[in-house]
Amino acid sequence: MREAFVLLAVSYAGTAASVWWLSGFLPRFLLPDFPFISIVYAGLFIPGPLGFVAAIPPALFREVTVSSPPWTFFLSSMALYFASREIGLRAFVRAEYIILTLVVSLLLAESISVVALMLLAGSRPFSLLWAAQEVVRIAWTGLIAVPMFMELSGRWRRVKE
Repeated sequence: MREAFVLLAVSYAGTAASVWWLSGFLPRFLLPDFPFISIVYAGLFIPGPLGFVAAIPPALFREVTVSSPPWTFFLSSMALYFASREIGLRAFVRAEYIILTLVVSLLLAESISVVALMLLAGSRPFSLLWAAQEVVRIAWTGLIAVPMFMELSGRWRRVKE
């Protein structure tokens, strides 16, 4: 249960920092996507219904703070949780390069799915500048996720022992 509260705190603090920084200091794509990291961590490392419950608040935080058609980011976040859950059930995820590969590939898949959902909703989200921003966001979030996942999973393994 403490894992769920830690993820809730991390995703809320990350979302609050991102929204505060959006007020003019840094563009959003330069900040790591902490709700995304929380959702992927819940899918990979928190088993059962507690992982699902831990993934819902970060998905709602993403939906509320990102301007997109209704339910786009919530649905893509929940799909992201289920994809990471399946990966966590089938793969032994402990090495840093595997975590980096997983996070980057999930971010890329999510970006593609969000573009598809926005195109189906009738908006035109894609441009060269948007693609460059997504590359920076994917790289930055992937690099932040590796030490965060290693630290959190190491702490939870020590707590369980």
